[in-house]
Amino acid sequence: MLFIESQDIKPGMRLAKPVYNRNGVLLFDRNTKLNIQNIVNLTNFGLIGIYVLEPAEPLPPITKEELEFEQLQTFYMFRLRDCLVNISKGKMPTDLAPLAKDIIDHFGSLDHKVKFTQTIRSNTDFVYKHSVSVAIISAMIGHAMGMRESTLLSIVTAAFLYDFGYLYVPTDIMKKGEDITDIESTTISKYREKAYALLHADTNPYSIPSDALAMVTQMIKAGRSEDSSLDRSKWLTGTSILTVADKFDRMTAMSLSRKPDSNISAVRYLLDHLDSYPDNVVQALIRSIHIMPNGCCVDLSNGDKGLVLKENEGDFNHPVVLSFALNCVYDLSDPNVNKDIRISDVMRTMDNRLKVDEETLKQFSGDENSSKAIKKYQFKKLQIEKRNAVS
Repeated sequence: MLFIESQDIKPGMRLAKPVYNRNGVLLFDRNTKLNIQNIVNLTNFGLIGIYVLEPAEPLPPITKEELEFEQLQTFYMFRLRDCLVNISKGKMPTDLAPLAKDIIDHFGSLDHKVKFTQTIRSNTDFVYKHSVSVAIISAMIGHAMGMRESTLLSIVTAAFLYDFGYLYVPTDIMKKGEDITDIESTTISKYREKAYALLHADTNPYSIPSDALAMVTQMIKAGRSEDSSLDRSKWLTGTSILTVADKFDRMTAMSLSRKPDSNISAVRYLLDHLDSYPDNVVQALIRSIHIMPNGCCVDLSNGDKGLVLKENEGDFNHPVVLSFALNCVYDLSDPNVNKDIRISDVMRTMDNRLKVDEETLKQFSGDENSSKAIKKYQFKKLQIEKRNAVS
């Protein structure tokens, strides 16, 4: 899979990801072979680039849920853009509350983990896509923490608004990403504060929940370079959730200026900085998103590469992995194994999507020792679950 910028798209290329319009209607499906008219339409649509399949590359597997997720990302992004444009013009953002409710309905009540995928971002659509992603992640975290719907709606609304000011930051600063000077950081803070003033918190004409406004204020204060020693003990729980979701999204997001970190790298970073990212919030994120799912290809610390055969729900760092080089199984939950071998990172496609689907994985048949190791792992896991249930 390759990312091709718009000016480099050629006839005959095959789409690797679907393209939707602002209403979430499918324009071009995966595996569409592009012609000149298709390319003109894609360019007019304002895309900075597309993912294409390499000439001999088969269409990678994707679930119905993943397809819907990508469709909703596009649909939500345009809806949020309309809301923020209205606010900047002093008009009523009538779709803001319904949009928050829509995200809660889709992601704030899930009973399973999701495979969180990212979309490529440009300087012009970064704010919208980032805010939507943070809103979705925050809804899942909040649900995993058992929060009420009214609280989730406030958190999601705050996710839409706390980075509103980035729309006004000069392009030359935006292009730098996180590699900015203290002066530029101060400039960004001023734009964020000016954007906050557009919400008119004193009169609240847009009926934004009061706790959402409080979260936005705390997030803006946290972004100031001079507030690095901010007392986080006074933060609302929603602000802590937004902080975790914000960092995770920024680390794993796709852009032209930087390579994304994998989910496992991002979560490990959060766990290594619990003074800034509360452990209970990070653990809720881990319970919401697949970090090391079945079918994931990984790099191991011993230089080997492998395939995750069995996800470890209790500890994503220690799944059961099939070694490609030795054709043996490593049960990384076994201390005798993980003292010498650990997962370094995930082998990814360009958009972080896994190449091996669940159905293919079910057809895996290893040698006798491999099969015994998997059965042993599953038996041990069942015994642990039974003991935990009794206690």
